[in-house]
Amino acid sequence: MTQTKNIDVLDKINQKYFLELETSVPHIQQTLFDLQNEWYKAWKNTINASLSMQKEFQENSGYDFKIPDTAKSILENLSEEALKYRTTVNKITITTIEASKNNAKVINDNADMFIELNRKIMHYWLSVFSPK
Repeated sequence: MTQTKNIDVLDKINQKYFLELETSVPHIQQTLFDLQNEWYKAWKNTINASLSMQKEFQENSGYDFKIPDTAKSILENLSEEALKYRTTVNKITITTIEASKNNAKVINDNADMFIELNRKIMHYWLSVFSPK
């Protein structure tokens, strides 16, 4: 009887734990998404403001800040290569996340098989070590 009560307590704790996760995780995910968006906007606004100020300085300073065509070509090539790199890294990241998601799905789909295997192992060890 005591063992059954112990299992009932553990089952109750387990249910409370996962119920709390099911309610808090979506909120945390949304909060992280919102944080990421705010930092993206801050980054973009900072870069745009800096470029705007540089443009205004060039227009109002009276100096000729002409960039040689060779340097322009180098900057454009660097930019293109950086974008290609970022695209490749994004693809790798998405592929890695998808693979991890598929691994979790396989574990979920086969959970009963794992439990049954562990049950057989447990019964084997119990038969060997249980008092007769």
